[in-house]
Amino acid sequence: MRIGIAQINTIAGAFDATIERMVAFSHRAAEQNVDVLLFPLAALAGVEPVPFADAASFMRDLAEAVTTLSEQLACPAIVPVPMDMDANETSYDALLLDGGEVRPLCILARAGHASVGAQPARQDICTFELAGETLTLAFSYDDLDMLDGNDQNGTVTLFFSGYPFALDDPSSAMAANLENARYVSDAQDIGSWLVGVASLGGYGEQVFTGSSFVMSPGGKLVSSAPAFEEALLIADVGYGAPLEAAGSLVPEMFDAPFHLWQALSLGIHDYVTKLGQTDVALCLDGTLAANMLVALASDAVGPLHVHALVGASAGAQAASCRELARRLHVNVTTASGHPSGFDARDFDELELAQLARENDALALSSLDKTALALGTPARSLSCARLCPLGDVYRSDVLDMAHVRNTISPIFHRVGLTDADFICVPVEGEEARVLSDEADITFVDEILLGYIEYDRPFFELVSEAPGEAKLIEALLAVQRRAESWRRSLPPVLAMSTHTLDEVRFAVGTNWHDTHLDEFEIELGTFGNLQLPSESMPAAMRKPSPATDLESTLAMLRDFAEQGGFVPHGQLLEDNPNLKKAVQEGLDLGSLGWMNPFSEN
Repeated sequence: MRIGIAQINTIAGAFDATIERMVAFSHRAAEQNVDVLLFPLAALAGVEPVPFADAASFMRDLAEAVTTLSEQLACPAIVPVPMDMDANETSYDALLLDGGEVRPLCILARAGHASVGAQPARQDICTFELAGETLTLAFSYDDLDMLDGNDQNGTVTLFFSGYPFALDDPSSAMAANLENARYVSDAQDIGSWLVGVASLGGYGEQVFTGSSFVMSPGGKLVSSAPAFEEALLIADVGYGAPLEAAGSLVPEMFDAPFHLWQALSLGIHDYVTKLGQTDVALCLDGTLAANMLVALASDAVGPLHVHALVGASAGAQAASCRELARRLHVNVTTASGHPSGFDARDFDELELAQLARENDALALSSLDKTALALGTPARSLSCARLCPLGDVYRSDVLDMAHVRNTISPIFHRVGLTDADFICVPVEGEEARVLSDEADITFVDEILLGYIEYDRPFFELVSEAPGEAKLIEALLAVQRRAESWRRSLPPVLAMSTHTLDEVRFAVGTNWHDTHLDEFEIELGTFGNLQLPSESMPAAMRKPSPATDLESTLAMLRDFAEQGGFVPHGQLLEDNPNLKKAVQEGLDLGSLGWMNPFSEN
């Protein structure tokens, strides 16, 4: 079986233009005799749901677009589409378009229709027949996990990835980071050819970096498409495919800072151009992030489309800011200054707004994730409409600067300036000034653990017990900056958890002070009895509050499971019991049938 992957960058919802490009790819694929052409998950409808009020109309236009596309394609194709974009979590189906016919593969396969040859052993696995091969569909990591060890899998697994690039998720880079991704073990565990179809481009705040691939059942890379480029990938898979060539292709080495740089550049370019604009404006304020942003913007939209304001807040760094702008050949303007007694940053924002207006440019903020998390600098105003570095920690910005300067030495000096220092008020101590790279790395590791990895306070402290007060202060500052963050522009998502996804309730006057994990686990273990020699001290004498909490939890579960059914009561008198019997559930899961045990 010969498959093709059309790694294509599109504008979500621009159906007419997208159909024209998809048809063009199908003609190229038909010339190479492909049996089926695969399109990325984001290609036709994007990845972000439309508002509920628009959902019905959007889905109708999408259906018409699919019908038109099916009539014009030069070869059979599989196109993933959303089935319910108004839901909190969008679900997808894959449409097989062939000769004017449209077949929703998941719906038909799970219904057992012989028209697509589907006989799945499980209703949550989509398997179908095509071109003499049995194919299985997957849209998520959970789907791949579900196929592990299942003897009803197809000979070829098609994985339409919906995951945007995230620095803390190696698998999101697809073949570009194959050494650290999950796909080699997936192919081996599933026991089938694995075809990874990657989306490409910026779709709103999410960025997809491409790098589709084809992998043999043994986990050897057969073919891959480049990252950050459109491509048509052709490969033979299935029983008739030659295995002797599998593994001859060596996966590329993954350079995280360089990949991050390219992802940000692509994200800025697509965010700006897909809004119908060409130019950007930004302020050079002497920070490392601002210097990085002007270089990124120059790569993304071209230096002639970048308008840089050397702000009054740059202070002693103003001369080096102008020199950087000159080296990059961007348009540069110097701030006119600000009235005495007022914050220079606020007036820089006003002048940036004017500069953006005069040049019909999209204003960019240079705040990085560290600054956003801690509410620095001084929670100033912002006229920006996009914060490209808002999901990138300062230590990662520093790594990117070193890589960028290695490629082309545009920075006279790579390092932190006075404007990058972090001042944290610590209870019972003088304010801590964190100024060197080791300090910033420590701060970012604490924030990363809390934001990306959901690590509680006691875990963070356990790795740096001598810095408990500083860690508590950092988390306190992060909470206090919440209301300010909500007034800022969107960020380009470069991690699995942006700050917007870990919002702290504004006005809540509580913070975590637990330094012992067993203080927290009390509520979970309740009255569980452990051997006295192994029982943690905090659990040997449960508090009255813990006893009450566990007792109430037991009574709640007891009642919800039908535990208070009087002896001999009829099914009609107990809806929970009746529902369980009708659905064939294990009656033992309902608990006791009367308030007393047999004992």
